[in-house]
Amino acid sequence: MRKSIILSIPAAALVLTAALNPAFTPKAAYAGADSATAGSGECGPSNNYGEAVLGFEGGGDQYATNPGSTATGSYQFLFGTLVDLGYIEPGQAKPPNGAGNWEGIVWTGKGGIYSRDQFMSSTEAQDQALSEFTNRNLSHIKNTYQPGQMVDGIPMTDGGAALASHMLGSGGFQKWAESGFSPAGLDPDIAAAHGWTPEEYQRHLMERVAAGGCYDPANIDSSGSGELQQDLPEIFLMPWEPNYTVPAILPGMLPTAT
Repeated sequence: MRKSIILSIPAAALVLTAALNPAFTPKAAYAGADSATAGSGECGPSNNYGEAVLGFEGGGDQYATNPGSTATGSYQFLFGTLVDLGYIEPGQAKPPNGAGNWEGIVWTGKGGIYSRDQFMSSTEAQDQALSEFTNRNLSHIKNTYQPGQMVDGIPMTDGGAALASHMLGSGGFQKWAESGFSPAGLDPDIAAAHGWTPEEYQRHLMERVAAGGCYDPANIDSSGSGELQQDLPEIFLMPWEPNYTVPAILPGMLPTAT
């Protein structure tokens, strides 16, 4: 299983540095990690936000594809997302779902990438795409939530918002926020495509919110009480490899939405 190096440095620094220097590469450690606490968005140096995304997306397989979509690589970027991030020329028809090298699709050459196979072969390109995508999402959703806002018993954090918006996209996250972070704000067709009810979709998103903020997903409470039951110094995500010992996953510090 590969280790991601994404988003494990101080928050605002990543936003500003990435904006000023497109070639910016996140560092593997950040200052103040030893003082990190649960729910702070600074969940310790052993793992980071990229690791949390892996647990919900490609499961550590940089060549992962999805037979039901165009999801690609470790972080399961869709064709449209790769267009938005500048890796693929816009205006082209969406390629078939599942595996394949998307023959005939014109790539821009960003990061030296000229094909889907090249993108999946490059952990550096995938990590950089995650950094750009996360920064962009946080910039778009920054006014839709308040850090510490209680949702189903879990405080909303920048890390939690980022991990939920990785699945929803910034527009989907905004609709979810407008509904008061309820199942009513979720697309029932997308829920059905995953084999979920809207309520099950809500639960999955809240597991992302908990993981991104270093809270125990067992604390999710959909009863409407709005109370945080407890928080833990570390959380455990489901393993993505058979017979794999469950690691302590401590997502790293996220860019602060300012």
